[in-house]
Amino acid sequence: MTPLYLIDEHCDLPPSHYALDDPDGLIAVSQSVTAKLIWRAYHQGYYPCSPIDEELTLWWAPRERMVLIPHKLHISKNFNKLLKRIIREEDNPLASIQITTNYCFEKVIRACAEVPRHQEFDGAWISEEIIEAYTELHKQGIAHSFETWQDGKLVGGLYGVRLGQIFCGESMFSTESQASRIAFSHAVNFLSNQGIKLIDCQQDSEYLRSLGATLIPRGDYEFYLHQLSHQSQTEAWPAGRISFNGHYIQEHDLSDNKQIVSFARS
Repeated sequence: MTPLYLIDEHCDLPPSHYALDDPDGLIAVSQSVTAKLIWRAYHQGYYPCSPIDEELTLWWAPRERMVLIPHKLHISKNFNKLLKRIIREEDNPLASIQITTNYCFEKVIRACAEVPRHQEFDGAWISEEIIEAYTELHKQGIAHSFETWQDGKLVGGLYGVRLGQIFCGESMFSTESQASRIAFSHAVNFLSNQGIKLIDCQQDSEYLRSLGATLIPRGDYEFYLHQLSHQSQTEAWPAGRISFNGHYIQEHDLSDNKQIVSFARS
């Protein structure tokens, strides 16, 4: 029988192909979750996900991995109509809908944990310990967020972790229709401009399939991980408002305590 490993941030981590077949992908448990452990485990091909009330945190490397190649992002006809309206207003500093990156990481991850949703995936695994660990990765310039704002209010977003030329998406939320899809579509093009070759979406869902994501075998993901995760990367990108084509409309230094003018309306 394949063993289930008890891991921490100091021990040797098993390769992802040691994962169980039943339940699919379960490879390890840990008594705590830290930024260092997440970073090391991601390089081995697995991620944490377990109910908050579980005594131990479960780590997964499923047989098939949901991934998206950035240039294969799918935009439906109906969503394209909305995008065109947003793009027409991109240069307007007071546009009703605006998209940013790294503007409020902790707010995004907390919203992912708290906002109810009806997809197959939800935020019930995002504990306070998880929030602290990923927020620490953000402070290190490793984890990043993307935000959708409507009339100065945060209405959608997502966050994830960069490994070289791979971006591991973790969770997304939306309080208004299409808000997470807006953030994701902008994020994909922005990530591509940052040199990202593969977006790891982790778990299969119809929602992610509708965006162009597809399943690949664990072995293929391990190949991509080996080839791309250790590639050099540019410095952590600053906070700012971004366009659909993946470029900055306005960079923003959060240390100067100034708000982007349109967000100050809230």
